[in-house]
Amino acid sequence: MSPRVNTSLRAPMRAVAPVVLLPALAVFACAAGSADGPADEGSADDGAAPELRLSLSAGDEAPTAATPVVLELTGTNDGQATLILDFPDGQRFDFEVISEDGTVVWRWAEGRFFAQVLGRETLEPGASLLWTGRIEAGLPAGVYRVIATLTTMEPLAVEATLTVLPRS
Repeated sequence: MSPRVNTSLRAPMRAVAPVVLLPALAVFACAAGSADGPADEGSADDGAAPELRLSLSAGDEAPTAATPVVLELTGTNDGQATLILDFPDGQRFDFEVISEDGTVVWRWAEGRFFAQVLGRETLEPGASLLWTGRIEAGLPAGVYRVIATLTTMEPLAVEATLTVLPRS
């Protein structure tokens, strides 16, 4: 099975309760959390809440031990109105890879510095933004929990299980 995730994880920008989706028998099983986000200043006339769909993938092939792993977080505006995403600093996303024993084995933002200035991204209806993290050294064979976070003022996250296969 391919670890590519093509999910419809929707994080309504005004929701307060987490949304959990569990696709069956996938190499990547996803769950999405949501939190209040910034209200859209130019909302649609139909009163529909803007929606941001987050998806997480690890490329087209199942990774094997000690080979680079590419993680991708995609945010897509599935709503009818423009979304305004406000950020507390220059960071836009983060990835955490957590081993079965709960140890964080890799974090994209670790050791990086971000401008300490407020930021904003605008996402038109139907448009997407892509953020990528690459684990150059790869990971040992095993099962990992991956959390991808959009670091908005009130962060939004997608979680997945990543299986790294032994080298053949």
